[in-house]
Amino acid sequence: MVRCLMLSGLFVVACNSPEKSSAANTSSSRQHDTAGEGDTGGLTDDGVTWHKDVNPVLDQHCHGCHSQGSISFDLTDPETVALLGEAIVGATQSGLMPPWPPDLECRPLLHERTLSDEEKAILSDWIDRGAPVGDPATAPDPDALDHDFTPPDSDLILTLPEPYTPSGSADDYRCFVVDPELEENALVKGFSVHPDNAAIVHHVLVYTDIEHQAAARDAAEDGPGYTCYGGPGFDETSVIGAWAPGSPGVVLPHDTALSIDAGTPLVVQVHYSPAGDPGGSDQSSVSLDLAEPDESLQPVFFVPFVDGNLNIPPGASNHEEGFRFTMDFGVNIAFFGGGPHMHRLGKSISVKRRKPGDSDFECLMDIPKWDFGYQEIYFLEEPVVLEDGDEVELKCTFNNSETNPYATDEMVNWGDATGDEMCLVYALAALSG
Repeated sequence: MVRCLMLSGLFVVACNSPEKSSAANTSSSRQHDTAGEGDTGGLTDDGVTWHKDVNPVLDQHCHGCHSQGSISFDLTDPETVALLGEAIVGATQSGLMPPWPPDLECRPLLHERTLSDEEKAILSDWIDRGAPVGDPATAPDPDALDHDFTPPDSDLILTLPEPYTPSGSADDYRCFVVDPELEENALVKGFSVHPDNAAIVHHVLVYTDIEHQAAARDAAEDGPGYTCYGGPGFDETSVIGAWAPGSPGVVLPHDTALSIDAGTPLVVQVHYSPAGDPGGSDQSSVSLDLAEPDESLQPVFFVPFVDGNLNIPPGASNHEEGFRFTMDFGVNIAFFGGGPHMHRLGKSISVKRRKPGDSDFECLMDIPKWDFGYQEIYFLEEPVVLEDGDEVELKCTFNNSETNPYATDEMVNWGDATGDEMCLVYALAALSG
């Protein structure tokens, strides 16, 4: 039974580290240089070295989360990486790092962030050699690397009007009105969020304020912005962007773009976790990558597949929620991918499609081992057209048993707080045919 299918609404998702790209000099057959063994300052370059080999791999796959000011420890310094070498090799060889939660057997995705065997060998060979730094002049030209993902441009930067200090230690959802002062309609083909205080910024969402309702809400409440659990506080809105820790930004796939009408204000919703920096303030900013006037891009929108009627009992280790619905809108919808979202009781989440007459569902998106710390927007290599008569299934599995450290002895329902739960995928879609 369809519990909730909306064609406009919120967008809840998080990204992570930079996307996969091929690293230069990835041959695993290099000869070890015994003269460089243990010499982290040496300039010998006839084997694997930091500048020539290791840093390019880390820069493309790891520095989105592991750099100064990001969400985890810094891996941009060769001495630090050498000290953590064995742990890094173990995590990469096992596939634990870099994190890429989607099931690779489900459907090919753009920018799959997995290390090749050659890249894994570079890291292990470097540690075996004693972590030589090598000659900086041998570092590959960043522009010459075969980057699979290029972060979005920052054509328009919008900063929160003034610093805000969340109160207490619980989740604080705050909305701030920002006006891009667009004199003409704009097409957004990518976006980034730049947290000012990453210790307290949990995630960020950007909405349009089509009917100019947010300013009155802001004026009616003391302090910068206004409280806004769930969404911006009104229904006439569309989602323009989102951020979660580690995200390098989002570039919309397959020559698509989101639209903003001229004169439309934007609302930036920030989910703060004050416990990360008690008393700390934040004044984050959002940047938009705008299309040129003569660019021909397909208009898209975010549509949430939502099961908002969750009842997760205490003690349940494999509790399923979700719904199925049959396409019956008189139009076809192109599914480009999207952002799955659950909280800390989440175990797995998937979206599947079954054609009329078929006995089995085919996988569109599957996160078999949900991790609240690694969320992202995933785009298909080839979009899937959902036609009238197709059956779509959203399934979420939850673990509220003692095997989950975040379990509770109470029934858990849908809610915005981290201790509540969600079951949704915000799909990037377009009308098709």
